[in-house]
Amino acid sequence: MKMLGKWPLFLTFFLYGSLAFADKISLTPQTAVEYALNNNISLKQEKITLGSKERDKKYSWNGVSPSASLSATYSSALPSKENSRDTISAGARISATLTPSLHAQVKNAALAYEQQEINYESAKSTISLSVLKNFYEILYEKENLSLCEKNLETKKKQYKSNLEKFNRGMLNQVDVLSAQINYQNTELTFETQKINLESNIAIFKQTLGIPQDQEIEFSGNFNGLFNFKKISGESIQMNSPSVALLEKQLESARNSLLLNRFKIYGPSLTASYNYSTTYIADGFEKSSNGGSLSIGASIPLDGFMPWSSSSQLINSSKDNIESIELKLEDEKESIRIKSESLVKKINQCVDNLKVRKDSIKLAETNYDMTLKAYNYGTRDLLTLQAAQDSLLSSKVNLIAEANTMVVSICELENICGMVPGTLLGENK
Repeated sequence: MKMLGKWPLFLTFFLYGSLAFADKISLTPQTAVEYALNNNISLKQEKITLGSKERDKKYSWNGVSPSASLSATYSSALPSKENSRDTISAGARISATLTPSLHAQVKNAALAYEQQEINYESAKSTISLSVLKNFYEILYEKENLSLCEKNLETKKKQYKSNLEKFNRGMLNQVDVLSAQINYQNTELTFETQKINLESNIAIFKQTLGIPQDQEIEFSGNFNGLFNFKKISGESIQMNSPSVALLEKQLESARNSLLLNRFKIYGPSLTASYNYSTTYIADGFEKSSNGGSLSIGASIPLDGFMPWSSSSQLINSSKDNIESIELKLEDEKESIRIKSESLVKKINQCVDNLKVRKDSIKLAETNYDMTLKAYNYGTRDLLTLQAAQDSLLSSKVNLIAEANTMVVSICELENICGMVPGTLLGENK
């Protein structure tokens, strides 16, 4: 602080201002998604699983890796007998097994890794969707709270104005009480909305991995959506993550059937070499040494018996393939129906926004005319309050419609496998 006192005044203000701004995080929809992708806990867990599957893929060939072992034995007769001699034996063994299922095992590990890659990308898309929806939901709540605050100020001024008119004998007490009740109810609504907003921001911080004591601000609004143009479902390329995952699961199931067939019907070859040597402990004189090589082959027969567990395993694998094929077809149809429904919903919101903007203009004109009439005494207080509530409702409905549209856009991007914000960027 002594050093700061020697600095020019503007540098001191600049330093404190920089520190203050450095403590606050400014979030746009894009930066909020980036924070979540880097810090979200569930996404980090998916990444750990992805790393595990990558290791499995890298070393999936280890089924052909030979097995080796060393052994040593010291032998002594107890109790000691005449002419008995202690011996030391040492041996080594190496063996290997080759099965036709090795290729299928390697491919299975690769497919499992590819599935997890899709799961990881899908998890990223889900987190991105959640962040974008919550971001715009909070923007909507902030806008709504701001409108409610302005409405509260208006109701407060109205109540004070009516109270002054009553004290001057220009207004009856019923209008004063009505204005007071209206003001207090609006105040309760404002406080409730404020608490809900704070709670949603806390949940939003947790999703992004931001500490709760970290101050954040939301940089964005709905203004760019008011001129959003209609979209065509035919121009949207479908690359659904859920469909891609089922396709990869189907490929994996078919490979698992092949793997089971190799295991059940395929022959296996084994080869091993054993070497041992024995020494007399007294004088370390070699007693014997030698090695042996063995090669064998086996063919399982259980799979040829239809009642065996091996045969049932093959049938279960076939059933699994058929089940996934049905799921895949159903998922494709579901995605098509959902995307068409969302496109219709978005285009309907585009039309609704135009109507709601016009409604605000009409509500503003109606409120201004009603306020003048009230001041001249030709309209009562209830009529004025109704006009004011209608204006507030029109403004809230506009941003609510914009929020509904942007949420639908985010959901459409997610189910179609688009990068978040693609449709919003293309529509500018």
